[in-house]
Amino acid sequence: MAYIALYWGAMALCYFIGSRQRSHAERYRFLNGLMLACIALLVFLMGVRMGSNEEVIANLGTIGLQSLLVTVVLMAGTVFGVTLTRKLLRMDKYGRLKTGKGESLLDEAEEIVEEEAEKGQSSFAMTRVIIIFVIAGLLAGFFIVRVQIRDLDGFNLLIGNIMTAGITLLLGAVGLEMGLGGTVAAHLKHIGLRVMAFPLAVTVSTVLIGVLLGVLLDSLTIRESLAVCFGYGWYTFAPVSITNAGHVIAGAISFMHNVFRELAGIILIPALAKKIGFIEVTALPGVAAMDICIPIVEKATREDIIVYSFAIGVVECVCVPLLVPVFIGA
Repeated sequence: MAYIALYWGAMALCYFIGSRQRSHAERYRFLNGLMLACIALLVFLMGVRMGSNEEVIANLGTIGLQSLLVTVVLMAGTVFGVTLTRKLLRMDKYGRLKTGKGESLLDEAEEIVEEEAEKGQSSFAMTRVIIIFVIAGLLAGFFIVRVQIRDLDGFNLLIGNIMTAGITLLLGAVGLEMGLGGTVAAHLKHIGLRVMAFPLAVTVSTVLIGVLLGVLLDSLTIRESLAVCFGYGWYTFAPVSITNAGHVIAGAISFMHNVFRELAGIILIPALAKKIGFIEVTALPGVAAMDICIPIVEKATREDIIVYSFAIGVVECVCVPLLVPVFIGA
């Protein structure tokens, strides 16, 4: 919770500053470059930590394939749940409420087309940057850090501190840009409590997919499957809880699944935003939707979509320590 307060305190403070600087917005053109640089650094460091982790390397065989299956099915199921909810709320693919004739309440059609064309180019560039730096980080972690660094615990602590500072800077930049734009508060007022329907849809979808996977996979019971699915990409908590409860195989699957989910979510958000829906992609990365993925969502979609990303990420963050021990019987 301390990290949530730090990250969102920085965003709120910078939003306030930005709201007072709207008449001087041209001075802050450097923000896009700053955010892209921070994203590149963070995904590189994340790749380094994964590539140097012996547990990740050791579980790349059969357990890795099962974990990948869980990840693909679960991500697809939660996206379907969000899509169904969005349509029930009469919102279009870009997260805009519709009128009776299917028209958007917020923008004219020509403006939407122009905006999405710009976002498409930006998303493509971001996807390339993310993939390049993740791969570079994985290779550096595997071939250099894992071999050369003896005190991996101390190294990971240092990396963790750098990532914390980087996320804080990144979210501060996002808050400043939001304050300069001034659209998020207006959208939140417009959409109201509908935003909470999407975390609920993700939770219900997770339960259904967890039960289904528990029935279909011989390696997992229904309880184990639910515990794995409710890890939501939090690979430092869920696998430990599951393993400590005596479920070693489920713990290994949980670890790999959560690594896959966070990594896949970060890569797929800019690649799939226009194809599957702006709100839908916020359900892909799990708890990372409320921190490291916020600027990725903002750049791949629109500023106001981070409202949904934050809501989904926070609810998932609450669910993990509550529901994983419950389902696993810890």
